[in-house]
Amino acid sequence: MTRLKLAAGGAKRVIVLSAWLFALFLRAYPASFRRAYGSRMLRVFRDSCRDALQRRGLAGLTLLWWSTFSDLLFSACLERWQIVKEEARSMALNGRIQNFPPRLWIALAATVIAFVVSLVASLNLYLLEDANPLTQAAYSVSPLLRFSYVAIYVSALAAGVAVCGILVYALVQRQTLVIVSLIVVALVVVVGGFGGLLVRHPATFLVCFAIFLALMLIGFLSGRTVANHAGRFFGQRPAAVLGACVGAGSLLLVNVVAVVLHTILLNPVSHALYMQGQIEGTHLNFTLIVMSLAFLTMLACGLSLGLALRLPARQS
Repeated sequence: MTRLKLAAGGAKRVIVLSAWLFALFLRAYPASFRRAYGSRMLRVFRDSCRDALQRRGLAGLTLLWWSTFSDLLFSACLERWQIVKEEARSMALNGRIQNFPPRLWIALAATVIAFVVSLVASLNLYLLEDANPLTQAAYSVSPLLRFSYVAIYVSALAAGVAVCGILVYALVQRQTLVIVSLIVVALVVVVGGFGGLLVRHPATFLVCFAIFLALMLIGFLSGRTVANHAGRFFGQRPAAVLGACVGAGSLLLVNVVAVVLHTILLNPVSHALYMQGQIEGTHLNFTLIVMSLAFLTMLACGLSLGLALRLPARQS
């Protein structure tokens, strides 16, 4: 009899702990959803835990948690996405996006174009370096050449996160949700961009990750400084978007400088062959052309951002 009571007491504690964890995970849902359905979902889950323990013990509770957690994760993301879509629709109906200053739209478009061109230049260089049999020999002779190559690749990835930040700041109002979204995007970029190095070359992964974090910090601080300054002239959301554009622009500047340094100064022999089309599979002058376009679009981006900052929104 005592053993049954202890078993019943243990089951009760397990149910209480499970219910507490489930209530904690419910915070992944929007507040409006929790107010409408949270108590009902918690009650149903508590009853399901009790039934699972009575039928199959801890094994049944484990299966219940597996199905519940996967369903909760999917449905919470879906509800959050619905909230984002409703906010975007509300912004469009109320004219909050359309009423962005024209110079801000120009700066935003210039930043996105500069990112696309810089990305093309970075990918072109990446493919050429990977295909060139002289690459490893050049890297062994010049560590700076290797570092500039890593800087090109990683700065392009960091700029991609910053460009995503422009969209997030334009659509999302809650600062906490903005930060969480950008952290998730950054982690996805790290894993997809150079996460494989963690197994094959851990030291190289740590170097890339340290450079990535440093670049993200540069972009964040420059964007935050500009957003605080522009907040005196723009509304809060336009200032945040402009700050994100400046953050992306600062990372693109690092990318373009690294591309020019790597192509013209550090590896003149092999890239001269690329530019002349003397290596099989390359196109005449394509490296030089795309590098020049990246430089020009970066210049246009910088001018547009400077113009947006110099002239406040009330003068637009």
